[in-house]
Amino acid sequence: MKLGTRIILISLIFVLAIPISSGLAQESGPIYIVQPGDTLTYIAAVFGTTVEALAVANNIDDPSLLIPGTELVIPGFGDISGVLTFRAVDFGENLLSLSLRYGVSIDGLARLNRLVSPGQLYAGQPLIVPEMDEAAFDIPQVSLLLPKLGESKLEMAVRVGINPWSLDTLGKNGIKLWIVPDAPVVSPGGDGWSGALPAPYVEVTVDPLLTAQGRTTVFRVGLNGAGWVSGMLGDRRLNFFSQDDRNYVALQGIHAMENPGLYTCELNLYSTEGGELIYAFSQPIRVLDGGYGFENINGVPAETIDPEVTGPERAMVEGMLAEATQEKYWEGPFQFPSNYYTESFVSIFGTRRSYNWGAFDYYHTGLDLYGSVGLSILAPAPGRIVFAGPLIVRGNATYIDHGWGVYSGYFHQSKIFVSVGDLVETGQVIGEVGNTGRSTGAHLHWEIWVGGVPVDPLEWVEKGLP
Repeated sequence: MKLGTRIILISLIFVLAIPISSGLAQESGPIYIVQPGDTLTYIAAVFGTTVEALAVANNIDDPSLLIPGTELVIPGFGDISGVLTFRAVDFGENLLSLSLRYGVSIDGLARLNRLVSPGQLYAGQPLIVPEMDEAAFDIPQVSLLLPKLGESKLEMAVRVGINPWSLDTLGKNGIKLWIVPDAPVVSPGGDGWSGALPAPYVEVTVDPLLTAQGRTTVFRVGLNGAGWVSGMLGDRRLNFFSQDDRNYVALQGIHAMENPGLYTCELNLYSTEGGELIYAFSQPIRVLDGGYGFENINGVPAETIDPEVTGPERAMVEGMLAEATQEKYWEGPFQFPSNYYTESFVSIFGTRRSYNWGAFDYYHTGLDLYGSVGLSILAPAPGRIVFAGPLIVRGNATYIDHGWGVYSGYFHQSKIFVSVGDLVETGQVIGEVGNTGRSTGAHLHWEIWVGGVPVDPLEWVEKGLP
């Protein structure tokens, strides 16, 4: 072989042996799986990056060609790994608890979600988190402990029976654990409760997470130790009732005219001995628009829309229905108070109303069912009669207390067959349909109140609450 040929071959072998470094190498970072309808422009907007950066990081030549199921690396988050997914923030979660749950720093979660106010997540807020293979990453099991006033880390560790050295740091993010008054401390171990509330909380749920005008919200609290809870939603007190000595439930209606937006929900934990406040927690809850329409009702008696009449009558009813009695009478869904006309209605709950061509200053507080004079009115669930008699606006009316702050009302009756104090059962005849009070024709107006607020009765027929 000639010398020149040998030199060429040696040079070629040397070149082939050198690793090729080019733009084809993908950037490290979390993975997003393309969904039907996605575009690079949309994905870039969600993660606060650019189409160009996505294209470079994923070796994409034509950004317009995006196939569902494609795995895309999201640039700019090299400290985060795993497949990105969307989830709603549960009540009782914050960035610290989510950081521990998903093995991502608090700063990383805040950047990934472009949070303007990372210190306060609202219940139901959509959040992007990395789902990781538990076998590939050891996410610690933790619990939250609440130090007593003036207690040191060592004193708290001795009191609860854990190694004080285990409280120095936790997890791959090296979270420092300081004793801060009224602030929970993260401890290794525990029973898997992943929220931001300390022991003895083991469960806190709000259903639905995103509530709406005219709907019922159910709050559930589970404890693994002695204690009792109280709460507030906006300016309304939550009435918690015990299902047993460890589980509590509160029901609260959202007013149909409540402005959509964020409302603070507060939970207070008290000791059973002395009633001392142990821990206070608050988190915003979002109220959505109920999507109610408008209707004008003409021909009602003038006195039934006179503020001198409507105001005192409304105040009397609100005061009567504000009490939340301990005994719960009902189980499961309510039945309709009539055996007829239950698929279409004269008027539905929540519509904004004008009477006699006046302003839309009213809303419909119940569900109007068709019915001629004399048609039987049935109790939709067991309860105790708290009012039965004539009113100017409501006509001949009956109210039933079903317990736990839940009431039902029946207006415009021609006849009433029950008296205050009577216990009624589901399906029992309590009166007859009529045309008394603020009415332009025979029908049954049916209301349900929860926590001192009228709510949509159809919700109570369609599903069992709580």
